[in-house]
Amino acid sequence: MKTPSGLIFLLGQEESSLQGLSQSLQTLGCEVSTVQNIEAIRSQCIDPLVQPVIISAGQTSIDSSAERAHIAALAKEFLIVVALAPGDNQCVAEYFRLGVADVVFPETSDAELAAILKRVGILAESRLQKRLYRTELEQSNEDLQESLRLLKQDQLAGLEVQKNLMPESPLQFGDYEISHSITPSLYLSGDFVGYNFVLGRYLLFYFADVSGHGASSAFVTVLLRFMIGRVIRRHQLEKDYVALAQAPEGLVEHINNQLLATGLGKHLTIVAGSLDTQTRQFRYVIGAQQPAPILITEGQARFLPGKGKPAGIFEDATWVVEEMTLPERFALVLLSDGVFDLVPDKEIVDKEQTLLKYLASSSVTIDKLKEVLFVDDIEDPQDDISVLLLTRGM
Repeated sequence: MKTPSGLIFLLGQEESSLQGLSQSLQTLGCEVSTVQNIEAIRSQCIDPLVQPVIISAGQTSIDSSAERAHIAALAKEFLIVVALAPGDNQCVAEYFRLGVADVVFPETSDAELAAILKRVGILAESRLQKRLYRTELEQSNEDLQESLRLLKQDQLAGLEVQKNLMPESPLQFGDYEISHSITPSLYLSGDFVGYNFVLGRYLLFYFADVSGHGASSAFVTVLLRFMIGRVIRRHQLEKDYVALAQAPEGLVEHINNQLLATGLGKHLTIVAGSLDTQTRQFRYVIGAQQPAPILITEGQARFLPGKGKPAGIFEDATWVVEEMTLPERFALVLLSDGVFDLVPDKEIVDKEQTLLKYLASSSVTIDKLKEVLFVDDIEDPQDDISVLLLTRGM
C-alpha cells in the first residue's frame, strides 16, 4: 500500500489552512471530506484502520491530561494526522508520544505531503496485518478450545471404557480376597489390572504398565484386556485344568508377539500370576516390573525373586515362570513404578527398602495400603499409581 485508499477526513472548521491542505490532497489524487466532529467520521468511515483523519492542531489542545488522553484514544481508533499551526513545532514529539500517525507542517510541500501519505499508508498496512494476525489468532484459539473440548470428551469416554473393563474390586473367593486401585496421572491410564477366579479353583491375574501416557497407552490396555481374556475364556470353555495348572506359562510370550505384530511401538512391563487356591501353589512371571511383587507374612515384607524383559520390544524373547507355595496367611502386593514418586528417598534401592517398611504391617485392605502410601494425598501425580492386593487370612 503506497498511499491510503478511500476518503481522507479533515476534522475542523472551514479555515484557510485546512482548505489549502484539502486542495493539496486533491492535487495528489486523494478523495477528501471535511467534517465538523468525530461522530460524523464514525458514521462515514468504512475502515478506521486505513482511512486517515487529519485534525487541525488549532482544534485539538493537548495542554491538559484529559485532552492528551482524548488524542491518545483517537489515535488508537483512527489513523490520526495532526495539521500543525505556525508555532506548534515544539509539540511534535508530544503528539507522536500520544500515538498519532504523523504530523503536517504549515509549510509542507506537495512532495512532502505525498511522502507523509506514503508513511501513513505503510502504517495502515501494518495495522491491517496486525488485525489479520489477531483475527487468525482468535480463530486458532477458538479451534484449539474446540479441539480440547472434543479431546476431553473422547478421554472421558475412554475413561468409562477403561472403568468398565476393570474387574470387580474387591473380589472374594473363599478365604481369598483380591482388590486394586488405579490413580491415573491423566484422564486415561497406561496401568491396567485383570483378575478372576476360574473353574472354582484357580485365580489368574496380571498387572501391567504400558509405556507412555494418555490415549495411546490406554488403548493398548484395552487390547491387552481382550488378548488375555480370549486365552482365559478358551481354558474355561475347554475346562483345561492342565493348562491352568501350568499358567502363566507362555502368556507373556503371546502378549509380546501380539504387541510386536501391531506395530504401535508400545511395550509394557507386567507381572502375571496363577494361584491354585486348593494347594496355595503360586506361579508367576515378571517382565521388567518395578518394584517386584511384595509378599507380607507375619509382619515381614520381602520382594519375590524373578526378572525378565519388558513385552513388546524383543522378538523371540522368553520369560521364566517362578513357583512357590504361599503360606496360610499372607498378603501379596503389586505396585506400579509411579509409587516411587511417593517415597522421599533418592535412590531406587533406598525407596524399595522404605516400601517394605511401609507395607510390613499395613497391607490388610486396599484402603489401608493406599493410606500408608499417601496415594489419596497426591492431587496431580506425575505418573500413574496402581496397587493390587491379594490376601488370605489377614
